[in-house]
Amino acid sequence: MPSKQDMMRRLAMWQDVEDKIHAFFKARGFVFVRTPLLTRHPGMEPNLDPIETRVHITNPSTEVSAGLITSPEYAMKKLLGAGMERIYTITPVFRDKESIGPHNLPEFSMLEWYAPGGYMDLVDETEKLLQYVLEDDTQWARLSYADAGVDSFGDPHTDKKRFFVTEYPVDQASLARLSDDGSYAERFEAFGDGLELCNGFCELTDVAEQRKRFEQEQEERRQLGKTIFPIDEDLLKALGQIKGSVYGNALGLDRLIMLKYAERDIRDIQLLYFC
Repeated sequence: MPSKQDMMRRLAMWQDVEDKIHAFFKARGFVFVRTPLLTRHPGMEPNLDPIETRVHITNPSTEVSAGLITSPEYAMKKLLGAGMERIYTITPVFRDKESIGPHNLPEFSMLEWYAPGGYMDLVDETEKLLQYVLEDDTQWARLSYADAGVDSFGDPHTDKKRFFVTEYPVDQASLARLSDDGSYAERFEAFGDGLELCNGFCELTDVAEQRKRFEQEQEERRQLGKTIFPIDEDLLKALGQIKGSVYGNALGLDRLIMLKYAERDIRDIQLLYFC
């Protein structure tokens, strides 16, 4: 356990960064929202494993499979489909089958935001957010996926210290829209001093294409021997209600704090954590 003095120091780091985030988004007309942590649709990505559970309901008497969210993305998009536009949240998220180490814990905090706009609008906005929170006007380089030398583990190899990797391959589109010519996914990630910080993209709102991708992910999970979660039909319905181009970004808050305060171990910024 850290000392009381050290706990107060850690708390001050979190408070500073969260205060700046709220100020940044409030100034841009965003609304803060809260999303559920427990859901029957915790995620479809083959590379992620939700922490699974069973929920016993007494009235009516039933039992359902559920999981803790790996991201608030599905809930946020349902809010977009309901007519909300500029929204953000800060929430705990959970990942099973993760190593505990300098950059990872099974539970961590995520900042996620959505707004109308295009791909490069989000890259520029993310840069402004990082500069504001870090209190550092350093410009972040833009490197294409090919130019960044990304390896098979998703790690870039470049001498840049703070940069965006853009134009991801089509087969790594996730929930991102493809470029107009179909040559790349409108997705990017940010890296700062060796830390992967965020995953942002222009959102796919084509319901038929999204269903197809979910079905492909279900098959990948089946081949990997992982739990196959049902497709979230409410999410697909919500996607069909979204008008115009929308972007979204998921940013690891713990790692942003680590970057600002030059902390090299995620455990050194927590008051308490899973152990």
